[in-house]
Amino acid sequence: MVERRKIQKTGSSSFIVTLPKDWIDSIGIKPGDYVLVYEHGSKLIITPSYSEAQQLSSEITVLKPVSVDEIFRVLVSQYLAGYDTITIVFKTNISGLAKKISELKNLARVKLAGVEVVDETYDTLVLKILLNLKELPLMRAIRRLHLIVNNMLADALEAFRTKNTGLAEAVIQRDDEADRFHFMIIRQLSLALLDIRIMHELGISNPVETLNYRILARNLERIADHAVNIAHNVFKRPNECTYCDKMYELGQRALSLLNKSMDSLYKLSRRIAEETILEAKNAVNDLQELLSKQILPSKISDSEKTILSMVYDSLRRIMRYSNGIAEATLNIKVARMRSINVK
Repeated sequence: MVERRKIQKTGSSSFIVTLPKDWIDSIGIKPGDYVLVYEHGSKLIITPSYSEAQQLSSEITVLKPVSVDEIFRVLVSQYLAGYDTITIVFKTNISGLAKKISELKNLARVKLAGVEVVDETYDTLVLKILLNLKELPLMRAIRRLHLIVNNMLADALEAFRTKNTGLAEAVIQRDDEADRFHFMIIRQLSLALLDIRIMHELGISNPVETLNYRILARNLERIADHAVNIAHNVFKRPNECTYCDKMYELGQRALSLLNKSMDSLYKLSRRIAEETILEAKNAVNDLQELLSKQILPSKISDSEKTILSMVYDSLRRIMRYSNGIAEATLNIKVARMRSINVK
């Protein structure tokens, strides 16, 4: 519904606009009630002062035998889309339902924050998401994900340098925690796009910021994945590794780039973001030179070259993801400020 309303002036500085009667009647506002007025860029958004955020429900119907992973991927999609109640219904002719439902519950509890089972029968599972956005605001959640990813990468590099399989295993186990925070952040951002009040609660000024926070969170999660890839290679590397120390040194540069890119976000600093982008480009070039001019032409075994190439690929991607975080920071800063000084 779009209506054209005329603005009237009352007194010396106040302006009045009438509200559509159909809208007033549909939500039950009476004379003397208050409404909330949100400033959203050049627009104003009016909501009832007592209204609750919309509760969204969805249903997944499993019609034939499929893997638990396939069902869980659909569940994650609905979690990220902002649904509050998710019902999973299985056709009763599917065998092994009790085991499938048990595995789904375990995956949901490990990977998805705030999920509780509120009802369960032989062929039905009802999940309720009980996250409170005020308990873990957006930036606190991002800082927590950053800390997890930083520690995973630092430990993965140390494990690779020293062939510490116990430390490598710990990195692999922590990937679930990184996924958990990543999914929670994406859910918050989805809800922000659905409800202007949530966007304001999260401290986001416009949808452009939301998209860039989405890119930023995804890049952090991908860095965690590559820390896990490095940890997996710990089990394969030989005891005597000619180039592992050099790869570790470049890994430390990748770790430094990650933290510098996040520092640019916390300070919303264009200068630090630009420095990160330049340093990432130089680090990728140095990494490429190590692989092409030293590792590949060397006389080390093909298996060792393969392992180092896989670590090289992960480090290169981590550097580029850090570059992406810095670029997202620039986009967030520009979205908040109409005038930028380049100097």
